Amino acid sequence: MNDHSMDYRVSYADSDRMGVMYYARHFVLFERGRTEWLRSRGMRYLDWEESRGILLPVVETECRYLAPIRYDDLVRIRTWVDELGGASVIFAYEFTDAETGRVLARGKTRHPFVGRDGRPLRVPADIRNLLGGAKRS
Repeated sequence: MNDHSMDYRVSYADSDRMGVMYYARHFVLFERGRTEWLRSRGMRYLDWEESRGILLPVVETECRYLAPIRYDDLVRIRTWVDELGGASVIFAYEFTDAETGRVLARGKTRHPFVGRDGRPLRVPADIRNLLGGAKRS
C-alpha cells in the first residue's frame, strides 16, 4: 500500500468544551494528510492547480468516530489512495493514537478531477502513475 503517515498534536483550539477534538476538525486533518501524501511523492497540489489547471474538489466525505481524540493527544494520520477511477479519486484516512496504536477514526473523501471551468477531466497518465495506478474495484 502506498500510504503516508504524519503525526499531529491536538491543540486546545481543536477541542470542544468537553476537551474532545471537535468532530469537523477531522476533515481539516484529512486535507492535511492528503496534501502531505502528495508532497511525499514529489508533487504539490498547488502545482496541479497553477501549472496544469487541475482541481480536486471534495464532493463526498465520511468519517467513523471510533474513540474520542482529546486535547494534547498525539494522533498519527495515515493517508492512502483507496480507489482511482477514470476521472476521480478516493482517499482513505485512519487516525490512530501515536503512542498506543489504538484506532480512533477512519474516513474517506471523494474527488473528481476538474478543470478551472469545473468540467470533469480524465486522470492524466502521469498523475495516475503518481497516484499509484490503482484501478477502481
